[in-house]
Amino acid sequence: MTELHPLLISYYDEIDPPKRYAYLKEYAEAVGSGMTPADAYRIALFNARHSASNAAGLFGIFGKSKARGNNAGSGNDSSVPNPPGELDVFLREILVMLTIYKNGGPFPKRNRKDVLSSLDTLRLDERPARDKECEEVLYLETRNAIKRYFFTCQDYSYGRKLLGLGIAKPEERERLRCFDTWGFSLGLARFLDLTEEMELFCRAANDEYCASVDGVESLESAYKKLGGTEKKR
Repeated sequence: MTELHPLLISYYDEIDPPKRYAYLKEYAEAVGSGMTPADAYRIALFNARHSASNAAGLFGIFGKSKARGNNAGSGNDSSVPNPPGELDVFLREILVMLTIYKNGGPFPKRNRKDVLSSLDTLRLDERPARDKECEEVLYLETRNAIKRYFFTCQDYSYGRKLLGLGIAKPEERERLRCFDTWGFSLGLARFLDLTEEMELFCRAANDEYCASVDGVESLESAYKKLGGTEKKR
């Protein structure tokens, strides 16, 4: 992996969009005319992920929306990042894939199409397929989004029981976090036969999960240790 500038280390470690914006803006100003194609893609991803024009909200989770379909076109290249809006498109697509895994229904071909659409939204364009450094940028951005998802899992509302009235114990929330992470990555890839297409996403999910739990060798091993099983087709 390419050695990162200290500002980029802080950028990828941070999950708060305004703070990430400040780090990325400072980095862009520091490199100036020395900006690489990977840097341009990094800024394009940030703008597409956090653009204020993506103010449609989370309704796209439960069906195709015009706003969701247009996200891939909202990250036009710029030498500086744009101030972030309210919606995190990457986090939304993670929830889309989790919803598909849990409640996909009887039409796997449609589910497959929806997951490929989510992957296209995350990728933005074909640069990761052509440039290894851009692929690394997408991997790091995906890990950051999954890290932000993990932060939401710390809330007491996560994993509520008994019609939302009972609060799950910490160990129950942790088990559910593992199951959900496996579900929207490895589980979904296998169930829809998208292992190759989701390779980068699954690798990011695995690595971020392992970084969040001491002594875990892989997301797969943690899932099986906690009693997880394969979802049958």
